[in-house]
Amino acid sequence: MKKSLIALAVLAASGAALAQSSVTIYGRLDASVGSEDKIAAGSDTKLFSGGTVGLTTPRLGFLGSEDLGGGLKATFKLEQRIDIDTGALQAPSFKGESSVGLAGGFGAVRMGRMTTPFDDARALSNKYNVFDSNGFTPTAAVFKTGGANADYSSRNNGMIRYDSPNFGGVYGTVSHAFEQTAGADDTVTSMLLGYKAGGLNVGLGYQDEKTKQQYTALVAAYDFGSFALSGGYNTRKADAAAGGKDNEYNFGVEVPFGAVKLSAGYAGGETKVNGVKTIESSGFGLGAKYALSKRTSLYGGYSSVKAENAAGVKTTDTQIFALGVRHDF
Repeated sequence: MKKSLIALAVLAASGAALAQSSVTIYGRLDASVGSEDKIAAGSDTKLFSGGTVGLTTPRLGFLGSEDLGGGLKATFKLEQRIDIDTGALQAPSFKGESSVGLAGGFGAVRMGRMTTPFDDARALSNKYNVFDSNGFTPTAAVFKTGGANADYSSRNNGMIRYDSPNFGGVYGTVSHAFEQTAGADDTVTSMLLGYKAGGLNVGLGYQDEKTKQQYTALVAAYDFGSFALSGGYNTRKADAAAGGKDNEYNFGVEVPFGAVKLSAGYAGGETKVNGVKTIESSGFGLGAKYALSKRTSLYGGYSSVKAENAAGVKTTDTQIFALGVRHDF
């Protein structure tokens, strides 16, 4: 259960309004034991941190807000990522998010380091694809087998992000990360337009990275109650030097049985340089999760990802199997 610390401060004895502030401390611990078999490195059995193979990356976070009156509030979030197998803090500090902003009837504006709207789109496409997990969900591993810079930048420094209010189910998000290297145009602009009603959530995401890469994704998820589906179609456009063009797709299904949830997913894609196919990849994953309580789950998963070049030679052949536990607080 998240712990909330409530602080009330009187602004002035002259009758000024009472301002309420709240800070929530939260965390997630995730570790698994299993094996990873790669085409070049061979098989390795070990303890994995959840950020490598597991449901989610371990973290410690601080989330807060202050009521400024008139429907306006100040917000902040600091989230540090952790390698639970070593206890080391991932770099940079507060890698997950470090942001401050304002929220109200106009929506929310945040500044700092955080995820892009395009990352939200990809998360939606993987929502029911083996729990959108690290290692078991095949999407990221398949998509990364493409060009030289095949996968998108999920988080950016120096970002400003705006999330709109919901207009009858329609929502939108846009972000811009400013130049980080002097003299280099390494800005990133990202956006997501979506519609959510009942169990349906669909969206169109776009991200332009000035490293000459553009990403577009059409994504959807639907919860039917007895089962749920999610999926998406993703494209990456770049010049030949940056790896050419990718066309990729992914889909998943999740079925609950009381405290148990079962999930399966698939992803596939191909890369073309100057119109010639250079890489073809595919992968699938299977997973099961058992809730011991609202905060603690046991899980197991398996994934297999393969890729071949134009000559039919395998460039990727990876199998992962692991059993683990996740605890939230």
